[in-house]
Amino acid sequence: MKKEKVKVAVDLGNSMLNSAAYIEKELILKKLPNKLQFEKTISPKARVMKKDGKVIYLGVGDLNNNVLKHTRKNLLEQVLVMIHEIFPNEDNLSVELITGLPPTQMFNEKYLKLFQDIFIQPGEIKITIDGKQKTFEILNVDVKAEGYSGFISLVDKITTKQNILGIDVGGSTTDLCNYEYDYEDDMYYPNVTDTIEKGIIDFETAIANKFNSKNGADIKISQIDVILRNDIDVIEYEGSKYKLDDYIDAMYPIIDDMINKITNKFGQLDGYYVVGIGGGYKTFNKYANQFISKQLEVDDDSRFYANVIGYLEQ
Repeated sequence: MKKEKVKVAVDLGNSMLNSAAYIEKELILKKLPNKLQFEKTISPKARVMKKDGKVIYLGVGDLNNNVLKHTRKNLLEQVLVMIHEIFPNEDNLSVELITGLPPTQMFNEKYLKLFQDIFIQPGEIKITIDGKQKTFEILNVDVKAEGYSGFISLVDKITTKQNILGIDVGGSTTDLCNYEYDYEDDMYYPNVTDTIEKGIIDFETAIANKFNSKNGADIKISQIDVILRNDIDVIEYEGSKYKLDDYIDAMYPIIDDMINKITNKFGQLDGYYVVGIGGGYKTFNKYANQFISKQLEVDDDSRFYANVIGYLEQ
């Protein structure tokens, strides 16, 4: 059977996975929660993968997050399912894979090699997804910098050339980079980078902990995640409704600490034109916007998919 050669970008976020590819010049985008389990489930949200005699249910279950991505379990399976999301009807694919790491991990040669080696498999990879047999061959792995890649995808929307700071708020990390415009090359170049090991999962955990402590409850972080991502202003629990505003301040000390670290590295936020990206930026900005005087206004999808689109555009 003839293989189809494709180029696919996959962003392995700590909270959400997303993938992107061009099919007949049309950009296709897909997303899936960074969750998996091995227990059987009939949830229609689960992607059921059989590989090497084991069955994994992807998109449901527990968060599969880990700050150091090369230590995360089942990364290859997550990449394969995100490729399948883009090409559900193709059974035999040769893949040029583009993915990303936080700059501090990408600059570590040991971490980078360990990460790349997860995806470089000898020969073909044979799996079944949702009852459909598929064969993959990963030809190569190109690793890009998270944060900078998101900036690349939004650069045409930026209206200033000075004092630009990119803030990419992910699940468990926040990547930062300031940019300098080169008038001779007519390009923005990255300058100083940094990674803070905090993200939207930390915000959600703090809110859930306050809610549970105050109400003797056992609300899940995943429910808080749905509330924050969808701009829902109430928490529903066991038949009662609670105002999110009564609990959201639990995340403020975390964001204060993040802002202090940003200030120590880059200077005051109000001196920058901020380009905010990532699935957690909207929540971060609910509190941090009081410290920001100018920022790029873009829709939620542009922020969420910024990195994975940027992987393709480099």
